[in-house]
Amino acid sequence: MDLTIVTPSFGQLNYLACCIASVADQEGITVEHLVRDGGTPGFDAFSKKMADQWPDRPGYRRRMVSEKDGGMYDAINRGMREASGKICAYLNCDEQYLPGALSMVRSKFEADPSVEVLLGDVIVVGADGSPICLRKMIKPGLAHTWTCHFGALTAGIFFRRHLIDEGLLFDISFRVVSDAEWFVRVLRAGKKIQALGQRTSTFMESGENLGLSVAAKSERVRLNRSAPICYRGLTPVWILWHRLNRYFKGARRAESLQYEIYDSTLKGRKLYRARQLRTTWPGRIWWR
Repeated sequence: MDLTIVTPSFGQLNYLACCIASVADQEGITVEHLVRDGGTPGFDAFSKKMADQWPDRPGYRRRMVSEKDGGMYDAINRGMREASGKICAYLNCDEQYLPGALSMVRSKFEADPSVEVLLGDVIVVGADGSPICLRKMIKPGLAHTWTCHFGALTAGIFFRRHLIDEGLLFDISFRVVSDAEWFVRVLRAGKKIQALGQRTSTFMESGENLGLSVAAKSERVRLNRSAPICYRGLTPVWILWHRLNRYFKGARRAESLQYEIYDSTLKGRKLYRARQLRTTWPGRIWWR
């Protein structure tokens, strides 16, 4: 398989149906989609419905498992250990891939064998699919990621399978911000990270995102405190550096665009358009 996509699931079957569709309709690549559910009522019936709507075919297979786990990151780790794809990623239930995204990602990895992690741009959308902002990715800095915030969105992160073989799995003692802690270790390991410069995914701002929870803030403090004191003492410098870096690399530039994603009707992808879509995220000052 070219790619393995892992999706952790619990209680979001309406979103999961769209997520599955956005993986299943990718063309020009071979992909396995491993859905690890934590015990959602009705999951077996849902799995049968998805099997009828999106059956396995040459180049595409999906495995859906429902069992108790230790949280989202434990579910992702379990899926990653089973991965057969050369490239891995994880996609949450309320996220989707854009048409042609996975073929584009594979082509980039093939073109430059030295690249180990790719960061795709992500469109943040509302619960109705309408555009909120466009997050253009740059390579996050170690000090900023460790002490401020994680500047990438996981819906747009893709990495080579050997990172898993080397033990770069998620720390399940973090239940919300383990992706940031994981990326700190990736940066410290000196992995070659590159911004793709293309849109690959959408992230839904539903108002229920764990990243805004009290638990996330508490875990963020814990991660910050694990950084060297020289990093923690210069937090305003890292914030300024990050914002200037985004500006000079063009990540602050608004852009007119169109995109296609699934909605709850699942009657094919729906087209959305945005004129001069902002890159700043309303209500999230630290994401400027």
